[in-house]
Amino acid sequence: MRLLRSLLAAAVLCASVAAPALASPAPPQPPDPAVLDAARAKVAAGDTKGAIEGLAPYVAAHRTDLAAGRLLGDLYFRVPDFADAEKTWKAVLAVAPDDRETHNRLGSLYAAEDRVGDAIAEFQKSLPEQHAYSGLVMAHKKAGDLEPWLTGLQLDAESHRFDPARWSDLGRVRRAMRDYDRALEAFDHVVALRPNSCDARVDVANALVDLGRIDPAIDHLQKCVAREPDFYAAVVNLGEAYLEKRQIPKAVPYLDRALALRPNGTEALVDIGYVRDMQGDWKSAVTYYNRAILSDPLRPEAYINLGYDYNAQRLYPLAEAAFLKGISATAEDGRLHYLLAVTYNLQGKIALARAQYKDAVASGEPIVVQAAQREMALLPPS
Repeated sequence: MRLLRSLLAAAVLCASVAAPALASPAPPQPPDPAVLDAARAKVAAGDTKGAIEGLAPYVAAHRTDLAAGRLLGDLYFRVPDFADAEKTWKAVLAVAPDDRETHNRLGSLYAAEDRVGDAIAEFQKSLPEQHAYSGLVMAHKKAGDLEPWLTGLQLDAESHRFDPARWSDLGRVRRAMRDYDRALEAFDHVVALRPNSCDARVDVANALVDLGRIDPAIDHLQKCVAREPDFYAAVVNLGEAYLEKRQIPKAVPYLDRALALRPNGTEALVDIGYVRDMQGDWKSAVTYYNRAILSDPLRPEAYINLGYDYNAQRLYPLAEAAFLKGISATAEDGRLHYLLAVTYNLQGKIALARAQYKDAVASGEPIVVQAAQREMALLPPS
């Protein structure tokens, strides 16, 4: 669903263990979730280097802990240390060749290195991972063949009218391109083919929300939840849809249900924090945003809302710290750069504000770009 807060408001060096000749390899050790929790906590505190140092030996000894391998690769990628990120993710794929989340990560790495063909191949292997579609759009733009590729997807779907997977892919690509009307057309076709599919109805609901059509989105999500009460994506999105309508009493039961289904669900934690904000309890909201950061320190939404709350309370050093930690985890997010620029601007730190506005413009996010350009033009000359 859309972000609830607008602008105002990211090796397993499968180290072979030295062993005597003819000895069997050491068996993999059981996963230890506490190690991942400790690494995430360090990232949330802005200590990415410490997180890597603590996680790398564990990953080398626990090669079957895919979540740990993915996270270590994420941290290397953010540093950035592309060589170790690639080695780490390839080690994960050596254990689980079909792991879509890791193929998606490799696609992002190869795109950052302008290895466009390799990026496209990895993103294709990661489908239907949600972020793979935006990755494919970006990679085909770099390759200079976006329109022919898109035309091919459209023709392929139209020649397979009864293949929901092709139409889902087409809709998700259209949505990644912000072509919401045509995305909705494709998703409606999938629902017509599979009216009982919750995945299909969530896709339709997302496109409807993108278009500002909240009530029909709610209708689709309610139909899904009636069939599958424990379908997390539908439950949390239904709560968000009611928040879009500012109907808190209707939203809260769904958000509470979503959190019960997934106690570390980042979306549910951020949404409940937002509810606390709307109820005027910003201190409680902050606790939920911090829980969301600990759950997934590489996603920007909780940092955005946390810094926004601190700004609203004129706690500018805390706001700066929240935005800077967010940028250290997900440097490409234009909203974080924009909001950090606003924070600097409010304090009269003009040179720092100007630099962050420029980073926001470079993000290419349309709303961010417009806001950053407008406010940068109002800054006093350097």
